[in-house]
Amino acid sequence: MTAEHIPEVLPAPSETGTDVSPVPGRSSAAPESVAARQVQAFGLGASAVVVIPLGFVLWAMRELDTGAGIAGLVGIAVATTGWLADARTPRRWAGWALLAAFSAVYVNLALAPAGLLALLAAVVCPLLAGVAHRRVTAPGFDLAERDVEVGFQIYRKQPARLRIGRDRAVLALKRMAGGGHVDQAIALAEVSMAQPGEIVTVDSWPLPGTMAVRLVEGPAVRIVAGRQQWIVNVEDPRLVAAILRRRQSAAWSQRTGPQDLGSWHAMRKWAAARATTFRNGRKSQSYLIFRPLVGFFSGVLGLMLLTVLIAGGGMAPSAWPAAGALLLIGAFFVVSWLRLRRRLDFAELQSLPPNSPPWGDQRPDAAPIPGWRPWS
Repeated sequence: MTAEHIPEVLPAPSETGTDVSPVPGRSSAAPESVAARQVQAFGLGASAVVVIPLGFVLWAMRELDTGAGIAGLVGIAVATTGWLADARTPRRWAGWALLAAFSAVYVNLALAPAGLLALLAAVVCPLLAGVAHRRVTAPGFDLAERDVEVGFQIYRKQPARLRIGRDRAVLALKRMAGGGHVDQAIALAEVSMAQPGEIVTVDSWPLPGTMAVRLVEGPAVRIVAGRQQWIVNVEDPRLVAAILRRRQSAAWSQRTGPQDLGSWHAMRKWAAARATTFRNGRKSQSYLIFRPLVGFFSGVLGLMLLTVLIAGGGMAPSAWPAAGALLLIGAFFVVSWLRLRRRLDFAELQSLPPNSPPWGDQRPDAAPIPGWRPWS
């Protein structure tokens, strides 16, 4: 008896597609490599996270006591450590730059005009980190050899993104699909086909348990990984396919998912609740952006305040409990965010339940939908 999809993931694509032959497709506009990509990107990133905030702190140390200056250096050191540890995710570099600039602002607030200039740095540094992000992920076939996360808009005038990291690719759908829908991911180690092609008629591709991806006429890429299959519009499908194929050969395998349907249901229910903005008329307590923001900024502020106290900055004794409270709040939110993010990463890989049949026709010479044409 052939396995069938459970109602929770329906509607599913047809099990049998139509036979097709490859058609000539347009060549990629991306260069083979982007000259000095790493040097320029990390130079800009270092300026945003280290050089500019450090300059403001060192300038402030000319007029402030040593303890305040050391506190600023500690804040920048934490931001720099986070940036280096998170170097594979350039879209988060702006956050680390803002954290470093926050440390410079904290030290310079009592000074004029340095305080106003430091506030300006809190705007300039994230913008500069954004430029570094765009540089390190600029289209080029050398991206296939790097393990930085790169994002592609999956179709025109929509906020959804296809993000390809070192070991996984993610369809980031939250803003498109609304609350309660979980992003979907595939393990790159399981990718068996990355096929560039085109959509010749307006169509859609269903995703398990959520709304379908709208397809428009134009270039697209078809990805098969394990039992999962995606078809999405991208501007340069040959580049996307090349990145997926190369990273598949070096990707780490992911953990196996739930072994029974009950565990899968429980995991998906938990993940959907985390992605819901409102539950039962009340605001959700699981804001994914709120936790790291509050955690890192509270923790750094508490650490800086503690540094001033240890250095004998002349602050009131009541500042000790405040520093301790900020550190505890920061640690709580950072740890809870890391745990939540790890569990969500795992849940995103399990869009199909155990023993599920393949999602549509996965033969390379077949079109899972009538509008699909592979490129030669």
